[in-house]
Amino acid sequence: MKTLHVKVNNVNGLTSRLAAELVAEANKHKSNITLVVDPNNTQEQADLKSIMNVFTISIPSGMEFDIKFDGADEAEAMESFSHLIAELPL
Repeated sequence: MKTLHVKVNNVNGLTSRLAAELVAEANKHKSNITLVVDPNNTQEQADLKSIMNVFTISIPSGMEFDIKFDGADEAEAMESFSHLIAELPL
């Protein structure tokens, strides 16, 4: 399992457009990819391959979250997400 730590700097937080970009990237990979705001609270975690799951979590500006990768292509998925996050106005 690999983990990517992300801080939201966008003044509007994680917007629906940004969430859609993350979901689209997640669906390119075979691994399980999970957005985790609070590892101790399952309501603060979402399957990143489901836009509806991601929409259940509010992530305002300044908040941090993790993206966890678990599966056959986890290293490739993490690298792809690292590049995407660097390009997005997140």
